Amino acid sequence: MNYFNDALHRLDLLPDTEANRLRRIDAVLKQAEVKFALGQHAEHIQALDQIRGLVDQCNDPRRRATWHYWRGFLHVLTGGQPNSAIEYCKEAAAIASSAGLDEIKAFADSCLAQVYLFIGRLHEANETGERALASFEALGNLWWACRTIWHLNPAAMALGEWDASLKYCRRALEYGEALKDVRIKVVGLWRTGATYVYQGDPKRAVQYCEDALALGAMPFDAAMTKAVRGYGKIKLGQVDSGTADLNEAMLWFEKSRLRYTHTRYALLLAEGYLRQGDSAAARSLIESVLEQSRAMGYLHLEGVASWLMGECLAPQDPVAAEPYISPAIEILERIGARNDLARATVTRAALCQTVGDIAASRQLLDQAQAIFRALGTLDEPPRVEAARAALDQGLAIGFLGTPVEKR
Repeated sequence: MNYFNDALHRLDLLPDTEANRLRRIDAVLKQAEVKFALGQHAEHIQALDQIRGLVDQCNDPRRRATWHYWRGFLHVLTGGQPNSAIEYCKEAAAIASSAGLDEIKAFADSCLAQVYLFIGRLHEANETGERALASFEALGNLWWACRTIWHLNPAAMALGEWDASLKYCRRALEYGEALKDVRIKVVGLWRTGATYVYQGDPKRAVQYCEDALALGAMPFDAAMTKAVRGYGKIKLGQVDSGTADLNEAMLWFEKSRLRYTHTRYALLLAEGYLRQGDSAAARSLIESVLEQSRAMGYLHLEGVASWLMGECLAPQDPVAAEPYISPAIEILERIGARNDLARATVTRAALCQTVGDIAASRQLLDQAQAIFRALGTLDEPPRVEAARAALDQGLAIGFLGTPVEKR
């Protein structure tokens, strides 16, 4: 970073020539990866905006397209409107296509895949990301192949495609080994952990996160790893330690102005609070996530937050919970987030039991169980079996974090 900043200061003292304008553009664009690893996403947006005029006047398509895809990529990460991010990425792709810049086109597609992921267009994220990944692998650009995998992996997780998600992680770890790149290994490890924790193997997830931290993670990756480790601990029953990890990561995301990331992991922290029995803290977080996700178009997060709000309200006021569960199920089914859909379906089954509709409750539990088993989810089927047994015995199914036998 110091070398780039020194270059910019020196350019301030040089004549305003076309060559020096191009050097200024390069000095900003080439900082992108460094600032990303340091978590300086918002700062780099400011730097990009400062050279917008130079970029618009530049006749070089490579530089113009590069500026646009980085602007779109960082715009959506820091809470910018997704539609604007899509336009930046599509403009980058159009410039690159017109100029025959295949690799730059792949960069734009990779960034666009991330935007689609954020707004819940999961199948489009997969399609666009796979196109970019194929290009990078054909060109031998393994670094950006991994960057693209970081979009494909969470898209697969959101779809409940655990095997595909793990295959992406293994692919990235192989590339990290080939490149001798510690950062790729770190990210590959914690993302593997993320897949396992969502699939329902939190013990293995926590170990992968510990392995990632042992390699010496950069600030951004360390925060992400601690967030995933925290959720793993919560699922293991180490709720206090897990919420502490998540709170630490959340403070870092907030400081770095990573709005989407902060919003996403707030949901995991809210789930931790529910498991602690702190419904007030959970509700406050969920309300914030609902407000943010609706304003920003984070459809998947809105669906999960609606489900969690239903879980939060249901123990004391089942009637108030239903208006949240219905839209949660509609959203999650529409975008293909099947594991989350099944979790929301279990909640609806519990709500049906509270009004005496045992047949509907049983049918909903069967539907959820079929989804979990088809996906290969590990921790949810036993919970559904316990709920079904409770239903047959006339006991309350219970809600998130509340064992059946205690109700």
